[in-house]
Amino acid sequence: MSRASAHSDAAGAKLDRDDLGEKVRKNIEKISYERTPQNIAAKSAEVPEPGDTDALASAAAANAYVADVRLPNPFAGRSRDQLSAIANDESGTFTTNEKYAAHRQANEEEQAWRIKAVAAAMDEYQKSGKLTNFFSSVLDHFNDLPRAEQSLYPANYATDLQDKIELDFNYFTHMPNGLPGKADISLANLRSMAGFDDRD
Repeated sequence: MSRASAHSDAAGAKLDRDDLGEKVRKNIEKISYERTPQNIAAKSAEVPEPGDTDALASAAAANAYVADVRLPNPFAGRSRDQLSAIANDESGTFTTNEKYAAHRQANEEEQAWRIKAVAAAMDEYQKSGKLTNFFSSVLDHFNDLPRAEQSLYPANYATDLQDKIELDFNYFTHMPNGLPGKADISLANLRSMAGFDDRD
């Protein structure tokens, strides 16, 4: 794990946000290969480096998971930084199936977080007419994501959220910061307002 993390950090540090995002997208496309029996068999034949007992056991668990995603994900419980390092590993420490399992685990955790965040946003709106706390939680969450994941979002993602936080718009009174006036956002689509659908 440490080898993969060090390699990932070193490789990512050499790229700007746009280049890193392009690299991450290409990797996602590569590890999200078509799950035909032939392809699964070919990827399951990969051997991690170094091929010690723990590494081989991890690869075998990932092979079993990819063959049947109803099984527990072998990387459940890992931090998002660890999942990102595994999914984007180029050191040979992890196989393609391990990378896919890590990517899928991170994606499932992200979707679970978003469901809770939107539910909290609706509660905030119904009680106060605002979404300021929602936007703050989204920004905090974004700032905690690994740089590789952040690179998948628009360049202005954080600043846009910060603008909405500072606006502190009340959708009941239609006043930002307690002053008359309308904002250029609406409650029509919380996912869109938080930029959830902007990420590739």
